[in-house]
Amino acid sequence: MNQSLIDSLVFKATKSYNNKNYSDAEKLYYEVLKLDPKHINCLNYLGTLFAQTNRKDKAEEVFLKAINLEPNNQFLSNNLGNIYNESGNIDMAISYYQKAVSIKPDFTPANLNLGIIYVKKSEHEKALNHLKKVIQLEPNNIQCHAIIASIYKNQRNFKYALDCYKKIFVIDPQNLMAVSGVVDLFNTLSLKNLTENNSKELIEIFTFLYKKNSINHNLLFDNAKSLIIFEEDYKIIENLYKTESSFLNDHFVLSILKKELFHLMLQKSLFRDKKLEKFLYKIRKEFLIQFKKNKVSFLKEYLNFILSFAAQSSLNEYVIFQSEEEMRYIDILKDKIEKSKNINEIEIAILACYLPLNCSEIITKNLSNFLSPNYLFNELIKIQIKEVLEEEKLTKTIDSIEINDEVSKKVREQYEENPYPRWKNINEVSPTDFLSDLNNDIRPNQIFLNKKPTTNNILIAGCGTGQQLAKHSFYKDSNVLAVDLSLSSLALAKRKMSELNSKNIEFLHSDLLNLKNIKRKFNVIECVGVLHHLNDPEAGLSVLLDLLEPQGYLKLGLYSELARKHIVETREFIEKYTIKNSIKDIRRCREIIKNNTDNNSLAKLIDNYDFYTTSSFRDLILHVQEHRFTLPKISKLLQKYNLQFLGFTNVLIKKDYSKFYRDDKKFTSLKNWHDFETKYPNIFQGMYQFWVKKD
Repeated sequence: MNQSLIDSLVFKATKSYNNKNYSDAEKLYYEVLKLDPKHINCLNYLGTLFAQTNRKDKAEEVFLKAINLEPNNQFLSNNLGNIYNESGNIDMAISYYQKAVSIKPDFTPANLNLGIIYVKKSEHEKALNHLKKVIQLEPNNIQCHAIIASIYKNQRNFKYALDCYKKIFVIDPQNLMAVSGVVDLFNTLSLKNLTENNSKELIEIFTFLYKKNSINHNLLFDNAKSLIIFEEDYKIIENLYKTESSFLNDHFVLSILKKELFHLMLQKSLFRDKKLEKFLYKIRKEFLIQFKKNKVSFLKEYLNFILSFAAQSSLNEYVIFQSEEEMRYIDILKDKIEKSKNINEIEIAILACYLPLNCSEIITKNLSNFLSPNYLFNELIKIQIKEVLEEEKLTKTIDSIEINDEVSKKVREQYEENPYPRWKNINEVSPTDFLSDLNNDIRPNQIFLNKKPTTNNILIAGCGTGQQLAKHSFYKDSNVLAVDLSLSSLALAKRKMSELNSKNIEFLHSDLLNLKNIKRKFNVIECVGVLHHLNDPEAGLSVLLDLLEPQGYLKLGLYSELARKHIVETREFIEKYTIKNSIKDIRRCREIIKNNTDNNSLAKLIDNYDFYTTSSFRDLILHVQEHRFTLPKISKLLQKYNLQFLGFTNVLIKKDYSKFYRDDKKFTSLKNWHDFETKYPNIFQGMYQFWVKKD
């Protein structure tokens, strides 16, 4: 036996496996087994490869052979347990996990697997026995802490569950699993069951989370809101509207304004709540009244709240209604600030609640290098002046192709004025590769490549402000071209990607229709929310397919005719009011909608996330160009261009679909999906998002 040759082959095979070149790895492992049929490590690797490439029967066969050769190998028993677990043979999985533990009682993987499987069987005490053993061995095992927390949550043991999440935050202060766990925990609780102590604990945790900048704080908003203002509190607020007394004379209201969590929510979460918006409008107006009365000491006391309100105004893009009286006074205040030689922070803060500070070249110039002892004031300058100036500079660094199509020009004008979406933070993204993300999107139709491309060339056709680019910035195996009609949107996207230290993204200002001239090919293209804004969506699709390599992958996002019925009805309703695209008219349009909630379509709109910012409202209701699709129409389009449908990306939708169409194991029958959408027309409320493959 040539041991050096065997070692060399194993090394090469493992390297191929790690590079996901499964075909080469398999051949090399078989070469090893010809030389040494009892090579345990090789059998283990081969079994793992078969499991990875979804050949579970072969994996089982290989692991059983290896176990017969070496019965007391805990790794082999655990791996075979995994095969049975994934195949749904739970009893066999448990027996092999237990065998692994009997061989080595402190073998963490098998203990963890037993813990997980007993959770699924609702045998929580057995699960805890194994999971606590894992924690003893690995105190920083975040996954294990999270599973234990879920057990306590199901047992309604609020305190212990919360303690588990606290432990995770100690290990990893920005852990997204713990963030979603706390949110989920809160959602399972009745507010009536909150004691003073655990309510205080939750406020502390949510305050802690809001201070973390890598978190999408919008995910926390609903829970945090419920901790600050209970349902009965809205009745108090509502009664205050009906009296002549000022909100600012009410002890209850003032107590809310002093809460740290409320300040953080204003700074970092979009307030998407019609009751709270009404509350904010009234508060803002009353602070303006106090300012007009020159109540300086009172305003100084609440300066941080006013600055937090100004931050919220940035987030919602000044969408909250402004009365004519307020606007007249704000014009006077703006003029006063421009003429003043000194910077009055209270004046600036009040103005910023009504207008962005970059509304004036003079104010911009005076504040661009100003440094305040107040952190929130500096943050306001950063958001409303410094970042805007940075984006203006970045527009000059982006290559551009002239846009000729008349419809595209109109769409571009809209997004130049209102880049969409405005966004602050995303959830932290872990470095990964394109194929892993694709497989997550299209489960259970995972794709296994015999040979993985050295580099993926990815086109994002219509990247907007770059929110979807975040994950691409972490792809180590990809080069990305991000294209959009709007130069201001691209500048925002480029700034945000620089914050993520992205090195693999190139930006181009162009109409999708002009991309046929760039003489480049891509093996992956994403085009979400773009084709339906073209004059001819099919013409845009044709351009994309010309750019896509054979066997390449294309992600599309298209509006649903059924899901947007209420949008169409809303547009028909507001036609008589002669609404234009100005910020003033957008505010007026929102008030019209809020005052006509007896209309079901309009009432439904108020619950839409996009109702609460200027750019998103304009995109939703006042877009200059829109097409809508049905699934039969999409099916014909895919057939026409010989595109293989790989599946929709929404996991929750697929879960609901599977209850009705059990025979469609791959979730790819567009006929069934059409029937499903017909029964439940709101399931594609955002849009259809799906992957196809070019043959």
